[in-house]
This record gives sequence, structure tokens and C-alpha cells, in this order.
Amino acid sequence: MPKVTAEHKEGVRRRIMDAALICLERNGYRNLTTRELLAEAGLSVGTFYNYFPTKEHLYEALAEEALASDIDRIRHAAAEGVPIGQVLLGFLRDLATSAPTGTIAMATFRSRVNAEPEARQAIARLNRWVVDEFSPLVEQAQAEGTLAAELDPRAVVELLDIIWDGLGRRAATDTFETSYREVGEAMMRLLLCGLLAEEPPRPAGLPD
Repeated sequence: MPKVTAEHKEGVRRRIMDAALICLERNGYRNLTTRELLAEAGLSVGTFYNYFPTKEHLYEALAEEALASDIDRIRHAAAEGVPIGQVLLGFLRDLATSAPTGTIAMATFRSRVNAEPEARQAIARLNRWVVDEFSPLVEQAQAEGTLAAELDPRAVVELLDIIWDGLGRRAATDTFETSYREVGEAMMRLLLCGLLAEEPPRPAGLPD
């Protein structure tokens, strides 16, 4: 029997995740059925469960991959010399004012928190991952003087994540009294009053 290589395993895992993204996009990022996913991927039920014990594990992997890409972009911009606090604020502004598709996808996954225990555990792992990964970036922004130093960075990340989740849930159900963008812009105005240090550093090269 031929040995299954690590490259083959990664290829199948990637195939499942890509198929899930296609299905979610087709469904407006609201949900997908296992049958729909398997038809899109051209795989059997057994193959799927070899890679993801539950659908919640698949959602968790998709969410972490999307957020890891965001973190990489933030770190890359900071490595290019842009103050990380400015990069983080730009990231928040983009989340609050751009199309909410990714926000809806994340909120849809988390809305399963009242489902089976596996869903709650997967969501708890994702919440912990978000706080663990973004908190060091907030700490760097505090050290450079952009964000208020007295704030608990882990609490800041969790608060922003909770707000983002709420925006996504309302967007997913299309129940805004105003709009995603208007609420996002109001959120940014309010957040900036408390997040920024009293005199954040000016970027190099800007006129006085």
C-alpha cells in the first residue's frame, strides 16, 4: 500500500478548505452543509472526517487562517517602518467600513456556541487564539506610544473582538436599523477617544 505523504495530506486538507470557502461565499457566508461541501470538494464523508473531526474544526481552521493572514500583513507593514499602532488602527478601520463578508463568516461560526459541546470548545479555542495573537501587537503599539499604556492589552483585544462579533451577527441577519458602515464609523470615533495615547507619536516625514 503506497505511503501517504505529508504533501498529499496537506493537499487534501487545502482542497476541503477551498471547497468550504466556495460554498460559504455562494451562501452569503451564512452556513454550509456537509453534503454541499463534499460535493464541491469531490470527496467522501470518511475522507472529510479524517482531516476535520467536526464541521466546527473546519470553521475554526478557516477563521484562524484568515486572521493569520491579517496578522502577517500588520507585521509586514510594521517591518517596513510604519508605526504598528497606525497599522492596527487602519486594520480596525478597514474592518469597520469595508464589505462585511469576512465579519459575517466569523460571526456565523461563533453563533453555533449554543450547539453541541464541540462547537463551544472550538469557539473557545478561537477566542483564545485571537487574544493570544493580537495582544502582542497591542503591546507594541503601547510601547511606541500610540495606544494608551494603562489599558490591559488582552482586554482591549477581547473587547474589540466582541464588538466585531456583534457587528457580524447583525450583518448576517440583515437587521441593522442604520448600516454596517455607519455603525462601524461611529465605533471607530468612540474607540479612538479611549484607545489613543494623549499625544501619539507623529509618523516620520510628515510636516508639522
